[in-house]
This record gives sequence, structure tokens and C-alpha cells, in this order.
Amino acid sequence: MSQEEINKLQSVISHQLLSNKKNIRVLEAGCGSASHFNFGQNAYLVGIDISEEQLKSNSVLNEKILGDIQVYNLPVANFDVIVCWYVLEHLPEPEKALNNFFHAVKEDGIIILAFPNVMSIWGLITKYTPLWFHIWVYKHIFGEKRAGRAGHLGPFRTFSRFFIAPESIKQFAMMNGLTIEHFVLYENFRQKEMKEKNKILRGGWNLLQSMTKILSFGKIDAELTDCIVMLKKQQVNVVLMS
Repeated sequence: MSQEEINKLQSVISHQLLSNKKNIRVLEAGCGSASHFNFGQNAYLVGIDISEEQLKSNSVLNEKILGDIQVYNLPVANFDVIVCWYVLEHLPEPEKALNNFFHAVKEDGIIILAFPNVMSIWGLITKYTPLWFHIWVYKHIFGEKRAGRAGHLGPFRTFSRFFIAPESIKQFAMMNGLTIEHFVLYENFRQKEMKEKNKILRGGWNLLQSMTKILSFGKIDAELTDCIVMLKKQQVNVVLMS
């Protein structure tokens, strides 16, 4: 995830969300040990994670919950913002987590999701290769020698269900009356670096991209590896019958 993309989303949050609200409640779903955004000094931050160690390391939270976002009974209509940042791909049942978020966010509230694009070459390779291979890549390709050790930030087991494909997320939003306030597909920095460092890979990349789109009828994208979505829960207008 590039800092540029985080800065863009922070700008959207600041201008569209924080400009008219005070004392907001934020849920960091699968919070890990850090937060990616600034919601202001008056924000009340709640974090939920399955790792007690990660929760203990997170110093920005006001409230910590040890639990699984797929099944934990979150309070209904309780949060102004829910952030799930590169967590959905690690869940065997991400649809349960999204349904949980839908019920836990307030009307006019925001759900922010970031996840790999499973309908990319990068995403499909990640989906169909085992964890040991991911650890090997992190160590020998990305140069992260501590990858796979306890306490290191990844890699973790990845399911990347097709439910979290960008078009599926759009469909989920439409079926549940959520509007898409922000949507972007982009290329992650690791893939960019690999192409820049490897002349052979860079030379054949355009051909690979074209062939992939042709053979998959445009369903698989070689370039756009990641997705960020901001969903807004609409207010329900109740009409009283006389």
C-alpha cells in the first residue's frame, strides 16, 4: 500500500466525513498494532482483532476487543466509521464480516475497505499458492528476512475468496443500499518494483497484460492489483401513514 493512496483517502475522510461530524465512533476491524488514518482528537477508537499480541501493541485505541470479525456480535448501528484494512483476504468467510459491518455501522456512516484484487494476476497467484511460498517470496524476493516469524507483520494465510472481488463488493453494496463514495483500483508498490528491477519482466509485461485480458475476456487484470472502497450506509426515511 503506497503512502500516496493513504493520503488520498485521508483527504476524502477529512473533507467528506470529519467536516460535519464530531465525537465520532470508529471501529478498526482487524486492527493489528496500528491505525492508518487520523479521525481527529475527539474520535473514540475501538479495535477488534483475533491476536491478543497485536491488540497489546496498539497504543492508539480507546477500547480493545479480542474477537473474530466474522462472528463477533458487534453492537447494532453503533459506529460512524468502520475500517477494514487488508484483512478480508485472510478470512475464510468474508461475507460474514461485511454483513457484520453493515449492521454495526450507523445510518449515514462509512465503511472503508482495502483488499487485494483477486481478479488480477497477482491476486490469483496469491490465492492459489500456499503460505510457505508467500514466506519464501517475502524473504528472497522482497528481502524481508524476518517474514514468517512470530511477531512479524506477515505474511499470513490468505484465502482471497471471490466474494471480495471488486465487482462482487459493488454488488454487495447495491443489494444492501450502500452507496459507493470512493472506489479505486491501483497497482501495488511491490509489483511496480519487481517490474522496474527486472528488465525481462518489464519487457514482456505489456504482452502479458494484453494476453491476460484477451484470454480472460477482460475479467482478469494484470496491472491493477489492489482495491480501496468507501461505502456509505443510507438513511432510511420512514413515512408515517395517517
